[in-house]
Amino acid sequence: MNFTIDPLSPALLIVSEAIYLGIAGAMLVGSMKIKNEWVKASVAGLGISIIGWHLLAILPSWWLYFAEGELGMGGQGCVKLDLSCLKQTVKDSVVVVENAVVLGLFVVAFVIYQKKNPRQLASGETKPEATGGYK
Repeated sequence: MNFTIDPLSPALLIVSEAIYLGIAGAMLVGSMKIKNEWVKASVAGLGISIIGWHLLAILPSWWLYFAEGELGMGGQGCVKLDLSCLKQTVKDSVVVVENAVVLGLFVVAFVIYQKKNPRQLASGETKPEATGGYK
């Protein structure tokens, strides 16, 4: 029996990305319950890194390979205006738009988190006086 896996299979991508993003999401949810601040930040940072790595690097890379190999949208450095250059433009534009959306969502998520969980002084701690910079 000959068993092969097509690395460009969309089904394989969906399953593997669901697993990785599920693990990262579980890390983020689990980090909210951790009491130690350093451990909490480390676990949350690892979860955010996994999400960023997959959405900003692995998914666009897969799309470029899939579009060139399976959809025939290849071509590098088009200089004339024809259908093959239009396909390459669409292929590359998908990556640019996807990265812009993901980066925008990261910014929105961080702003929402900052508004929801503002940094507060510990009980009994006084706010230090602002020195105004270099003297």
